[in-house]
Amino acid sequence: METVERWTTRSDAWTPEDDLKLAEIVLRHIREGSTQLNAFVESANLLGRTPAACGYRWNGVVRKTYEDKIKEAKLAKKERLSIRQQAKQRRVYGPDLEDPSIDGIIRALKNHERDFFNLQEKARKLEERVEELQGQVGSLTEENDQLRNGEKPLSRVANDLLGEDSKALLEIMDRAKKILELEQQGYKPRFKLDDQGNLERVSD
Repeated sequence: METVERWTTRSDAWTPEDDLKLAEIVLRHIREGSTQLNAFVESANLLGRTPAACGYRWNGVVRKTYEDKIKEAKLAKKERLSIRQQAKQRRVYGPDLEDPSIDGIIRALKNHERDFFNLQEKARKLEERVEELQGQVGSLTEENDQLRNGEKPLSRVANDLLGEDSKALLEIMDRAKKILELEQQGYKPRFKLDDQGNLERVSD
């Protein structure tokens, strides 16, 4: 008796419009696969009550008048889940598979196998191209090293030749200077070529 009076007291605070809104929200959440707790939270925000109060009202008063609607909402939920599952299977098996039948699965697997072999062939060609480019890089690197190694001996040879020419030129200039000094002193020395083509003074 106390329980009935308590529900009666609580139901006095609810209007038929409030009950209808609560029922609509709960049934919608059932159809969409949501939970009753989410429905009570939404109802509380709409009706200005607590989620607990909405839950008490639904379970104690409103639910019993909407049993048929609840069954319909649950059937709608199953249909929605079935559609989602079929869509998920189509994504898994591919666009050619409208339903998960044996023929559809075989057809989809053949398509995936063809795509797989095509990708393998592309990968093989890319590997060959990479190896070809690596070979070209190796050849260019070796050629570059050879050129670098060849430049150094040529430079050394050029420096050696330039050094010898400079030394010979300095010797000639030094001898010419000495001859000029002797001539200025009134002495004219005589010269002859030695075996290597160098000037050699002949003593009197």
